[in-house]
Formats: sequence, structure tokens, C-alpha cells
Amino acid sequence: MTEIPIYDSEGTKVDSILINESIEYVNGRVCKSDTCYYKGIGIPYTSHNIINENLNGDYDFIEKSTVFYVGNVVSKKCFQNKTGIFQERFQPQFTDWIGSCGFKELNILENLYDEHKFERNSIEVLSYETINEKAQQYYLKVQYSCGRKTYTNYPNPPKLRELLDYMILANWNFPWDKDAIADISTTGLVTDVADIFYSTELMHKVGTVYSVLYSLGTKNIKLYNEFCNSTGLRNVNDMDYIFNTIFLLSENGVNTSPLMDIENPSEIYKNAVKNYLIQGKNCGFCGVGSCLKRKDSNQSYGEMIKQEYIQRVNEMLK
Repeated sequence: MTEIPIYDSEGTKVDSILINESIEYVNGRVCKSDTCYYKGIGIPYTSHNIINENLNGDYDFIEKSTVFYVGNVVSKKCFQNKTGIFQERFQPQFTDWIGSCGFKELNILENLYDEHKFERNSIEVLSYETINEKAQQYYLKVQYSCGRKTYTNYPNPPKLRELLDYMILANWNFPWDKDAIADISTTGLVTDVADIFYSTELMHKVGTVYSVLYSLGTKNIKLYNEFCNSTGLRNVNDMDYIFNTIFLLSENGVNTSPLMDIENPSEIYKNAVKNYLIQGKNCGFCGVGSCLKRKDSNQSYGEMIKQEYIQRVNEMLK
């Protein structure tokens, strides 16, 4: 038997969850027992993100996030040295409490089992339980076929290429600014399918391939170069993330003429970024049920982030 404490925003224990077996922490929001994994059942607290306006003496400042809409990385003093679920958002753009799963994580069920059924997944949901009905917080009991072995720890370029080909052809997509490589296993399967979405639109296909290539390149340039070499891609400068994206789309029969209807490579790059990449779905839209055209409070947040991206890109690519 394991008790997971739930703390309020002042660090006071206000509730708890009982799990009828022993569990140990793995990483992210994932723990495991002898029989399965649990997602959203608490974490050893280290840090989370808050917007700049909320930074005060309750927090130790760690660093400014490299993602403009995530704010600051902080450690809340009253959460330090505690393990459990904390009634404060882990990131300002998502409803998930620190250590638990917000409503958007239930998109996993839609993406796995509803109409289009994403097939290259490494996760099976056995059940889910409600932590707090009013706040829409949950935990999931799951299995991972990959044993949580990530691509960056166990690289496998052919399997990564297989995943990209599948997502392009089957019309499944990542948000374009997502750290997509973090959710890809060594076997080329997706370990967290909550944020993927179904769409046939070119801008989303561009965003999907770009998110995988860019996140891999920024996380481990050596592994990115290995993937490029194995796939016939080049890596001379950052513009090649876009050119490699276009190449992979073309290889899979996607009509890329709207991206290539310009002779100057620099203008091809600008057109792809301005009119396709940033016009797609950013992580601020996560939680909106794209497959079922459902809308929620993150719709306006995603639009706000998109407008900020447009402004920043227009300044950079004058």
C-alpha cells in the first residue's frame, strides 16, 4: 500500500490517494509498480514554471525559460523536499497540477481508441481515476511496451524515420513547437499521445516533421547528424530544419509545391516559416480536442501564443 499526499498551494497536506501496491518514481509524472506504470500519481518536487507577474518571495528563482510563454523556472519554498501532488499548475499554459494529469491528458484515450486510432504508440491505458473532479485532475494506470526507453538514450534512426513516414501518411501530427523527441522511444513509438492530433493540412505536416527534427537537433546535435546521415539529409545551418522537413514530406508524396513555388532558398525558408510553420498548432493549443473539433479555455491561449510567434518571426525575418 502506498499513500500519495496532496498539498495545497501553501504546502499543507489536504488530501491523499491510496494505491494498493508499492510504487517507485521513474521520471516525468510516471511511477511504476511490479505490474504496471502510473502517470499523474505524484512526483518528488524540484521545480515548476510560473509567469513573471507571479514571481514573489514564495519562490526561489532558478532560471528564465527559453520558451517565452512558459515564464520562469522556480522552486516554491513550501513544496521543497516533498513528494506528492501539488495544487499549483506545473506550467502556466496547462491545467495540470504539479504531479498530476489535467483534462488534456484524457486526449490519450481519444487518440488511441477513437475513430482514427494512432497506431505507433508505446502506451496502453488500463484505467484512469479522478483525483479532483472540480479541478479535473486525474491519474492513469498504463503500460509502456518500450519500457520508457527514449530515443535520445537509445538512438535508432531507421525506427525514427519509420515513425515520421507513418505520421505523414496517416495524418497524425505533433504541435510544431513541442519537444517531440522527448516523447519518442528507441523503437520509434510515441510514449505520450495526449498532444498529438489528426489533420490533413500541410501546415500541420510541416510542424510535425519540424518538431521532431528541431527538438532532436537542439537536444543532441550528434544524434541529429547521425539521423541526417542515415536518411540522406543535410545539416549546414538552422534553415536545413525546414528544408529537411520539405524533403521528407516530398519523399512521402505530399504536395509541397506551395512551399517550393519560389526560386530563392531564403524566400522558400521565409514562406515555410511565416505562412505554414507558425500558423499551425503550438503547444498552447494542447487540451483542445482537435480530432473532435472540441474547444476549451486553451483555444484563446494558443491563439495568443501564435500572435506572439508571428510578431517575433516577422521581426527576425524582415
